[in-house]
Amino acid sequence: MSWCDECEALLCEHCQASHEDMKITRSHAVVPLENLTSSDGEPTPKTVYCTEHADHPLQLYDETCEQRICFKCKENHSDCKVNDIATACQHLKETVLEEGQKGLSKKIETIRAIRDKVLEVVKMSEGKEEEGKEFLKHTFSDLRTTLKQREEGVSLQLDQSFRAVYDMNNSRLSKLEMEEAKCDTALGYCQKFAAMSSVDALFRARKTVVSRTNECITTELPQVRDTEAAVTLSRQDFTDLKQLISSFGGYYVPMDPQSESNPEGSTMNAMKTKINKLEADNMLHLQVIKNRDQQIEQLSSTMKSLECVSSVAVHLLPASDAPFPVPLLCIDVKYDKDRVKLDSVHINTEGDLVNRKSDTIPAGEGRLKKYSGTCGAAPLPRAGCPQYWEMKSRVSLNKPLTEGLLILEVGVCREEQRDVYHSISGEPSSCSMAVSHCPTHGGICRKTCKEDKRVLCLPDTLPNTAGASHTLHYGGVYDDARKKIVFIDVKENKVISTLDNVDSSQPLWPMFGVYNPEYVSVSMTLVVGSDINMTEEKKAVIVKALS
Repeated sequence: MSWCDECEALLCEHCQASHEDMKITRSHAVVPLENLTSSDGEPTPKTVYCTEHADHPLQLYDETCEQRICFKCKENHSDCKVNDIATACQHLKETVLEEGQKGLSKKIETIRAIRDKVLEVVKMSEGKEEEGKEFLKHTFSDLRTTLKQREEGVSLQLDQSFRAVYDMNNSRLSKLEMEEAKCDTALGYCQKFAAMSSVDALFRARKTVVSRTNECITTELPQVRDTEAAVTLSRQDFTDLKQLISSFGGYYVPMDPQSESNPEGSTMNAMKTKINKLEADNMLHLQVIKNRDQQIEQLSSTMKSLECVSSVAVHLLPASDAPFPVPLLCIDVKYDKDRVKLDSVHINTEGDLVNRKSDTIPAGEGRLKKYSGTCGAAPLPRAGCPQYWEMKSRVSLNKPLTEGLLILEVGVCREEQRDVYHSISGEPSSCSMAVSHCPTHGGICRKTCKEDKRVLCLPDTLPNTAGASHTLHYGGVYDDARKKIVFIDVKENKVISTLDNVDSSQPLWPMFGVYNPEYVSVSMTLVVGSDINMTEEKKAVIVKALS
């Protein structure tokens, strides 16, 4: 902010204050930069002498070593580029400073041009906003008119439907009254004839009486169905219509400034199509329909591949990158009881995986020999949409863990990697989350790994003290379309870790491991399919993790 002529130095605010306070520099001539003009002339440089050659002034500048030197020092700088001070200063001003000034001037021009453009856009936006409000008013007025016309049409259909019911039943009532009168007349005649006629008359009129009586008895009566009065309003496509209305009217910034599309109009066409069953000719609406059909076809294909599984639950996730919700399959993951490593773990009568040796003798071929747990009964289906399952584990420490000992592990891997080691962490194409002792943090952590790399380590999962017990509730999301694996803490309702670029070229098997019974007791329960409590908060967590 200022220049000291005697010190030949630029001063900041603090240095200037020190100059004024210190006795040795109080008398120095300090000039503010705004008062230092070209008419004042160049500051008179103070003669500075060499520290090695006291009687030699520093009149040269070594550009190679970037330092001032005297003529005596020049002997030691024979290989360097040396100029006198004045030439070096002039070169500095003409190159670095002038180029910097030119660059700053150009940047200022750019800033001002952008600022003018911003002000222009703001001014245009004010006009557009008024036009938008007016257009919005007419648009929703048109929509209300269309809905009102449809309401009047449906109301007319309702009147006509019930009028037909009334007319038909009035006709029935007239016929029933006529038949009842005929039967009453015949009945009265029969009663009087039987009471008053002689024997000969009875026999003579027998055929006539029977004929007239049977005529009344055999006459068909109108048949009435209870469903005739149940005239019902058809709500076909009502849900889709509500969804279209709720998404109608979103404003946007055109990506192509040369052409402005009209998505509001296309959505209006879509709603009119739903109401009037007319074909929309708007290109954007056609694209929306195409995307919806592709999604329906994909979901249909997925459900066909899972039609043998009865307990699959389907939920819909809102998607910002798609016009319709994305299906989330809560699949029915099961433990493979025939592959459990029975010499270290087993599945109890409640169906839980526990870290205790089975009382029965291991039998059968194909059991896991190294992995301390079991795998899923089938690989995860490549469904083209997210799949979800949960694991709830009850953990109780018998004594503190040390040296990175494992408590449990959940994850996925390829078929050939299921029984290579006691855990799948570190295996190619594997993704896992383990709860174990962590030497780095000195406690029990959640460690997420992808192949042979540790992605995340979250401490303080539960206290590392004897007698500590906790229930751990985790969820797993597999999306082969986005190539993602997500681990979720269900109790805390937040994402633990998201693993991207998962190799889904081959089927992945879910894996479940429980460890170290001498240190900890573990009981792991699967929560799958329709048993999963899929809340809106949980959906939001999954959507955020996959986006």
